[in-house]
Amino acid sequence: LFASSRFPGQPRLCSSQSLEVRSSPRAAAANKGEGRGAELLEPPPGRLGRVKSLHEMPGPNTLYNLYEFFWKDGFGRIHEIQQKHTQEYGKIFKSHFGPQFVVSIADRDMVAQVLRAEGRAPQRANMESWQEYRDLRGRATGLISAEGEQWLKMRSVLRQKILKPKDVAVYSEGVNEVITDLIKRIHTLRSQEEDGETVTNVNNLFFKYSMEGVATILYECRLGCLENNIPQQTVEYIEALELMFSMFKTTMYAGAIPKWLRPLIPKPWREFCRSWDGLFKFSKI
Repeated sequence: LFASSRFPGQPRLCSSQSLEVRSSPRAAAANKGEGRGAELLEPPPGRLGRVKSLHEMPGPNTLYNLYEFFWKDGFGRIHEIQQKHTQEYGKIFKSHFGPQFVVSIADRDMVAQVLRAEGRAPQRANMESWQEYRDLRGRATGLISAEGEQWLKMRSVLRQKILKPKDVAVYSEGVNEVITDLIKRIHTLRSQEEDGETVTNVNNLFFKYSMEGVATILYECRLGCLENNIPQQTVEYIEALELMFSMFKTTMYAGAIPKWLRPLIPKPWREFCRSWDGLFKFSKI
């Protein structure tokens, strides 16, 4: 879970005590060897009354992150780096990614407490680069990037349409048609293989299936993702989605590189904008 310091209303002090985490004796024993950050979860008895400042929170320094993420392609293996940092610094640690500052929480109980304390209109870890793109292109903020009361208003409308359990049956016929087409597509792909059994690139197949199912509900139409000859407009849409979802590191690069460096390192921001341009282009069709 990431909590950005750019959000308004963030507390100036941060500690495990403020989260009121209760650990069992077994968990406490396990935390002892987890690095300097472990004391944020299990502070020494004599220091229970002191709330630690954000400055005291452990974490990798800026130079380390620059080397790890930009020189060694860290955004492509961020899960491994998160595990490494948890072992070194404990279950709460801070990191700098260019102009972005984040606090990572690697404990399910603490994450649960953070989520439960959000209220009806949460302030989520929105990507600043997403909002910058929308401001640059004059695009409206959607549910995926909205915050606070604006998010709650959009979410309330969506909940009335597709999120009530009793309304799920309304979409069953269309979704069943998509599933039938998926099975047909699997049989076709298997028949094209030498052994007549193996389906290669399963991720791509189920990505297309997911998009077809979502379009059936949200757009009330079929995109043709599972056809033998996919329409060109749908191909462009799929490529834009794949670029966006598979290039998480591009999104991170786009946000981590300061604006004044973009003329010298233009590719991340250019690719980021291109993927979003493709998504919005299809939405207008």
